[in-house]
Amino acid sequence: MKNLLGPVLIFTASLSWSTAGLFTRVVTTDIPTTLFWRSLMGGLCVLAITVAIRRSGDLVAAFRFSWGEVVIATLSTAGMVCFISSFFYTSIANVSFVYGTMPLATYALSLLVFRETPRLVPTICCLLAANGVAVMSFGNTALTDHLGIALALGMTFFMAALTVATKFFPKADTLKATYLSAFLGALIMIPFTSFQTVTSIDYAWLWLYGLVNVGLGFGVYLLGVGRVTALAAALIGLAEIPLAPVWAWLLFGETVNSTIVSGGLMILAATIAYLLRPEERKEKRA
Repeated sequence: MKNLLGPVLIFTASLSWSTAGLFTRVVTTDIPTTLFWRSLMGGLCVLAITVAIRRSGDLVAAFRFSWGEVVIATLSTAGMVCFISSFFYTSIANVSFVYGTMPLATYALSLLVFRETPRLVPTICCLLAANGVAVMSFGNTALTDHLGIALALGMTFFMAALTVATKFFPKADTLKATYLSAFLGALIMIPFTSFQTVTSIDYAWLWLYGLVNVGLGFGVYLLGVGRVTALAAALIGLAEIPLAPVWAWLLFGETVNSTIVSGGLMILAATIAYLLRPEERKEKRA
């Protein structure tokens, strides 16, 4: 049972993260209002988790940020804005499949930033994933779908940049950067947020959004990630990608055509092949 606890916790976190698009379907609020409340609640949850883990009463230290943490938080905020906004323009499946390219986008960005030598298998995986995005885009005809996919690609770029930034700033506290990012997002959205038109039901959903999708997911992930290898965490975390469109289909009847599914499967196959390559298994065995 102890050996199963880590994978179960990581999978539970994936379940939580896979609900990201669902809440945008049940609320009647606009993009800025949704982002504000989701960010505020999520930030408070992660801050509470940070204080609980460290058992520190020094709240001043909790809000003292290094330059690296500010950079990481800013990139995360930009990614979050693109991510949540994309659900308002296209299907949950489109956003989820595009997000599946994140490990490969990180690899490609690392080549540029760190001037690494391209390797054959990862390069092939990147090309396959890019082809999958192209096929998936071809399966969409509405202009709004292409805008949503573009926002999802923007989110993927910012999250890849965030991952690379953590290598530039190895001493940066990612926990602090996470809730700083959420609070930055809430702060940016305040001028555009509509407080008068939000119903009590919307408030309940929006706070639940931050609690489940950010607080619960992040908290459970932290409990589980130390119990499994980094490779296992990455692979189990991929469950979020196919789960999201399944929830959308079961709860809202949101379907996609075979072309979109084909493109999404190509992306998933490329990402799994990238994570399972021999050198990656050696790097993430610890």
